[in-house]
Amino acid sequence: MSSARLERWITRKFRLRHVELIAEVYDCRSVLKAAKRLNLSQPTVTKALQDIETTLNLPLFERSNRGLTPTPYGEIFARHAKIVLAQLRHAAEELEGLRAGYSGKVSVGTLLAASASILPDAIARLKKERPGVAISVAVGTYDILMPSLLAGDLDMVLGRLPEEGRRSELVYEEFYAEPVCLVTRRGHPLTRKRRLGLRDLVHEPWLMPLPETTLRRQIERAFVEAGAAVPKNVIESVSILTNRVLLRKSDCIGVMPYHVALDDVEHGLLAILPVRLKSIEGPVGAILRAPGELPPAARAFLECLRVAAQDVPRAKL
Repeated sequence: MSSARLERWITRKFRLRHVELIAEVYDCRSVLKAAKRLNLSQPTVTKALQDIETTLNLPLFERSNRGLTPTPYGEIFARHAKIVLAQLRHAAEELEGLRAGYSGKVSVGTLLAASASILPDAIARLKKERPGVAISVAVGTYDILMPSLLAGDLDMVLGRLPEEGRRSELVYEEFYAEPVCLVTRRGHPLTRKRRLGLRDLVHEPWLMPLPETTLRRQIERAFVEAGAAVPKNVIESVSILTNRVLLRKSDCIGVMPYHVALDDVEHGLLAILPVRLKSIEGPVGAILRAPGELPPAARAFLECLRVAAQDVPRAKL
């Protein structure tokens, strides 16, 4: 048989049962033992082996009273047969891991409120339970993240849930209520004040979220409700790293979800100003296309988020 014909026969007519048969005969060195492992009769295995050798026009095994001995052709064929079977086993393991959520990928979009609180805890928990899962995190604002969620590029978006404009095709799951606080660097002159109101802070430099964010609209509304003008000296940023460093190195007043600021406050890097912003408290949670549409790994991650939310400390404002 020519090389082209041999390749054509293997690709078109060779079946998985042929692969299993050659591999078992090679391992057992006996048709009888191979037949028992394959749950076939001895004549069936004998005939199948003969048919394969006849079609290939190559002797795969030498017969003797002591059993079968693979020829050089048999060594090559059996080696490839075992590789094929191993690859199929690996495929089955990966498919099962994906089905059970022990592998796969989770793509998460995060807003400021969740990125420094429950998200790291949930990721650590998931990776401990399911190290084979890959996790991708995208940081942005609603106008950037929501189109990606609707298009299926993200499994979920975490952060402060919108007050208005919720879409009927999305599911909004609340985890906890998140207070908002005003923060400055440690030692800022304002930290020595016992009583402060928004009207006292109008002319201070501010570090605020972007105008299109819910939190920015809420803080501006709070100024209006307090009978004060909205601050004009404003830096706009949703970058956690930039905001933390800028607050520590300037006299800006920052607007942060309480649990985002908490770690820096506890480490003495930032201080919370004594300004009550009860009206700005809002729910933090996950936005999903539909829980039933989540792949197994994302469903497992959502459960980790729920557990992490239960451990969020109560605000002390």
